[in-house]
Amino acid sequence: MPSVSHRRRFLVGLTSLLAGAAGNGFAADASAPLKLIVPTPPGSAADALARALSVSLGRQSGRAVVIENIAGAGSLVGTQQLARAPKDGLVLGVVSSNHTIIPGIFKNAPFDAIADFEPITMIGSLPMMLVASRNVEASTAAELVKLAKSRSTTLAEGLVTGSVYQIASEVFKEQAGIATNRIFYKGSAQITNDLLAGILDIAFVSAQGAAPHIAAGKLKAIAVNTPTRTEIAPQVPTLAESGFPKFDVDAWLAIVSPAGIPADSAAARRREIEAALAQPEMKKALQMQGIQLRRMTPAQMVEFMKAEVVRNEQVIQRVGVKVD
Repeated sequence: MPSVSHRRRFLVGLTSLLAGAAGNGFAADASAPLKLIVPTPPGSAADALARALSVSLGRQSGRAVVIENIAGAGSLVGTQQLARAPKDGLVLGVVSSNHTIIPGIFKNAPFDAIADFEPITMIGSLPMMLVASRNVEASTAAELVKLAKSRSTTLAEGLVTGSVYQIASEVFKEQAGIATNRIFYKGSAQITNDLLAGILDIAFVSAQGAAPHIAAGKLKAIAVNTPTRTEIAPQVPTLAESGFPKFDVDAWLAIVSPAGIPADSAAARRREIEAALAQPEMKKALQMQGIQLRRMTPAQMVEFMKAEVVRNEQVIQRVGVKVD
């Protein structure tokens, strides 16, 4: 029978082995939940994707999926939490175009948008829409520009601070030669509410969120940012059709994790998410959001995001985007 000292050494060794395994990213409990950090408020496009994905991903992974919204500073706060999350392969984040805008706006951001994250899956592009309150006397981009230039008071515009919506707005106004009274918000849901209430005149918002209000006649759809019209609202012209052929601001969604997770964990999450995206209910959810899927390898995702950082920094410097 082993002595007490032998048993003690065995237990110490077992404890060290388990600790080492945990440190290398292997969860002790195979049924431990996955966490999806969403650095934007409930009601955002990233949040809608996360909630749709959580059901299908849960089935594919055999784990519960917990969604945590951590909004603030144009997704800076939630993204920082994601960068600092455990490297066990069980914490993922839904990032958007905002992720590659942060470096150009927040020069002292507490993370590197590329180096501090592991690319898991590119989801795809989603349409933004320039909309107006029904009180605004313009129904097209040309009419809106003419109105903005003729008014004695500037149009009140809602902007999500430090976001792709702000980039889209500033590029549009630069090309149109107009200015607005910019009012900043933490998320697009409140912007939509204030458009409906007539507090705001115009804003760039998600097409998916605006579509029901457009159909009900409560908001005016001016144009969409996509190269071709979106299935969500096929009657709405693109900005290119509306006299802005050089408008090229894109909105996209992707899944990443903290950098440094084990390669097998990253591969497992990638397989599970891709299998989830292929399910009929997920395809329908993506279609309802107007998301156009994009296929990229992890290496392609890194190069794509690097290019987006450079492009966004150029826009930010040129048109003076800032967080007020």
